[in-house]
Amino acid sequence: MTAAGTLACAVGIGFVMQSGEVAELRYGSSNIPADDLKIQGTLSFDQLSPPDLDLAKAEPSLDISEIILTSAEVATPETLPSREMPVQISTVLKSSLEEPAAPELGPQLTCPVKLSAEPYAAAMVKLSLTAPCLQNERVTVSHEGLKFTETTSDTGGLDVAVPAMSEQAEFSVTFANGHRVATTASVQTVSLYERVVLQWQGEDTVQIHARELGASYGDAGHVWAGAARDVTAVADGRGGFLTRHGDSSAEDGLMAEVYTYPADPSYDKAALQLSVETEVTDRNCGREVEAKALKLVAGAILPIKALSLAVPGCDAVGNFLVLNNPLEDLTVASK
Repeated sequence: MTAAGTLACAVGIGFVMQSGEVAELRYGSSNIPADDLKIQGTLSFDQLSPPDLDLAKAEPSLDISEIILTSAEVATPETLPSREMPVQISTVLKSSLEEPAAPELGPQLTCPVKLSAEPYAAAMVKLSLTAPCLQNERVTVSHEGLKFTETTSDTGGLDVAVPAMSEQAEFSVTFANGHRVATTASVQTVSLYERVVLQWQGEDTVQIHARELGASYGDAGHVWAGAARDVTAVADGRGGFLTRHGDSSAEDGLMAEVYTYPADPSYDKAALQLSVETEVTDRNCGREVEAKALKLVAGAILPIKALSLAVPGCDAVGNFLVLNNPLEDLTVASK
């Protein structure tokens, strides 16, 4: 646009100076033939946009004899590569320098949960639970229909003794969040013992009472939570022993009692009297107390039996409700 405007001004000035009344007054009336003018390149005036000039006042000081048109060179665009063009692949030689060491990661904290089982006397199994990230957590211990609630320690540990109900015994511990761990133990002496299991839930206190060899309440042969004995009783031939399982402080927890006695034929089972009892309290008076019972006989588990005890009214608080021979029908079913 600048070149075109300059050219237009030059041509206009030359035209005015070479023709018209102003030219005649200044230079005379001589006419110059058109052939004497040398103009390289052509440009039509309708393509020009000359500035608005007052030609009458123009005072040209240059005598234009030749006009040459020029233009800027246009750079040729680069040719973009096409898919047909070959691809050049450059390789870089591997550096002889050692690669920098990977950044050291921080300590990876893990909280594994482990459960182990170790058999010991009277076909009992010691369970050991390690859960360092689950301190004071409620757990459920399960084994062949036997279930009870426990609570881990301040360090996430738990050590309990559980009566084995089968030779290839599998034990599991389930946390409140659903996580479950299991382990097994081979207990070859299970067939040497018989067991009676009583289970209940919540604050209701249900008890097994075993009176061996015709013993009365309070005698040496009366085995219950207040006189439970231990595993040495069966080793010494004195009779059976009782274990209680579960955390009684756990809200609505599962509790269990297990009475274990010898399966030896010389042991007088006919003289063994079993009963399920509960004390009438202000918490259970006037309603029913529910429990479940199962029995291990000759290495086989008899079906679970549901028990229901109708507790008398609150005027009987302090008395005991007794259910005699609660497993009698199970004994018959096992024959």
